Amino acid sequence: MAEWLIVRMPRAAETAAAWLTIDATGLPLASVQEGPLETAAAAAANRRVAVLVNPAEVLALDVELPPRSGARAAELAPFAIEERIASDIEAQHCALGATDAHGRTRVAVVARTFLDACLEQLKGAGLEPDLLCSEAELLPRSPAYAVALLDGDALNFCAGEAPALSVSAPPGGFAAALAIACGEATATTQLLLYTTSVEWQRRSSEIEGARGQLADLKLQLLGSGPLPWLAAQLPTAAPVNLLQGSYAPRGNISAHWQRWRLAAALAAGLLLFHLGTQAWSLSRLNRADHELDRMIGELVDAQWTGGNASIRERVEQALLSAQSRGGRYGLLPELQVLAQAMSAVPGSRIQALSFRDGALQLKVRTGDAQSLDRINQSLRSAGWQAEIVSGAPAGDAFEGNVQLRAGTS
Repeated sequence: MAEWLIVRMPRAAETAAAWLTIDATGLPLASVQEGPLETAAAAAANRRVAVLVNPAEVLALDVELPPRSGARAAELAPFAIEERIASDIEAQHCALGATDAHGRTRVAVVARTFLDACLEQLKGAGLEPDLLCSEAELLPRSPAYAVALLDGDALNFCAGEAPALSVSAPPGGFAAALAIACGEATATTQLLLYTTSVEWQRRSSEIEGARGQLADLKLQLLGSGPLPWLAAQLPTAAPVNLLQGSYAPRGNISAHWQRWRLAAALAAGLLLFHLGTQAWSLSRLNRADHELDRMIGELVDAQWTGGNASIRERVEQALLSAQSRGGRYGLLPELQVLAQAMSAVPGSRIQALSFRDGALQLKVRTGDAQSLDRINQSLRSAGWQAEIVSGAPAGDAFEGNVQLRAGTS
């Protein structure tokens, strides 16, 4: 969501607000509109909202806070500026901005009563701002020039990295306001002054009269008024947002529900469909499993039980029959003859064995190859089919694999 709605709050003597929609690069999407705030709210759909307030209501300062103060910076700022303001610090709201290369942090100070009234007015109009800042925060910074905006009876001014300020400049007071804004550097200041065509026609003589105070004065007329020019700075500016601390925007689900309700409804429908198909598939598999168990049971009863005899009885009979046919051959007899053959060769031991398909596979460790051959010959002499499959020295011993199977050699 890259588009913005920029709202300029009405001044005390004004009844109408002004607003403008811009894209991600700051280009206007429509002309400036004026009217009640409620009308501006209609343009806020699917856009972020920035609200600009009168710079005269916001005091811009910079302070040096303890290094690595982190989250405590917001708590320390009021104490750092307490001696620089005349009002009760408890009645003021402090918002922090960026810290410059010299370690000084920008602070915007505004009366809580003003901020509360402003937010209440916006809420009543249906506007929930993402950014609320002084207009002076959007003045562009120039490395060569100080930049000023003459707007009615106010001169908004910024120079270098210093905080922006607003000075009262009623008709006839432009030169005095300029001297206050520039301070001792007035004579060396190169000023880039922006104003409207109306202001220039009304105050051109006193603006020209102030040229002698400055090192240089360049004039730029804003044919569409100050709002489009200020709005164009937003994508690259870093204004101090007054919506911090207790004034930080709260997550409001209802405010965003209209925007996302279609996607949420589709996602919920897809989830329900997926759960339904999975439940149906699971139920179908369970039924198939039970049916298969039933069919197997019927097949076993018909083919194996033979009347009233149980499957267990049939299995026991099959085992007894296999034992009777096995005679002297099987795992236990093979282990018995193997134990006898191993005992005849001192120091020999079995490393591993496995029994499969009537054959016993052995891994035997002996002192030498002759000892392994003696075990093999002993097994063959006992009437078993024994064969040394492989053998190799293993350190100071000899290891070999022997296969033992029932039958004569």
